[in-house]
Amino acid sequence: MSTPSHCSLPCRHTAFGRDARLRTKWQFDVMRASTDKQVGKFCVLIAVKTPPDNQRRAAFSISRRYSPLAVTRNRARRLFRETYRQLYPALPPVWLLFIPRHNLQKAKLADVAGEVCRLAGRLGLGRLALPQETPGGKDHVTPPASP
Repeated sequence: MSTPSHCSLPCRHTAFGRDARLRTKWQFDVMRASTDKQVGKFCVLIAVKTPPDNQRRAAFSISRRYSPLAVTRNRARRLFRETYRQLYPALPPVWLLFIPRHNLQKAKLADVAGEVCRLAGRLGLGRLALPQETPGGKDHVTPPASP
């Protein structure tokens, strides 16, 4: 039995598949040994610019030290994931580790994304820019022109 093309299953972004995450102990050991680190107002960004497997991978380290409330930690994770999803096409092969700082609790997505772009630039990952969105946001529909 095959699934129809109009299946309502969620489509996973390639940035978050099983092979796109830092998962194993040896990968985190490589990250810890990395000296490429930038600290910003909202987060700490650690990078391995020449990864052993030559792929883009990411991890988000959000512990209870950041906040004892799961809802706060999950919001930080969502902000980081959305920022990484937007930057993914422009990134070279690099491993990134995102660590939140307490100021992130009051930050908006645009603030976090802008800071991550600046930190990535300081790490030597090139000039990264976020894709431009329409004024009404993602769900904005432009009405058809009247004849």
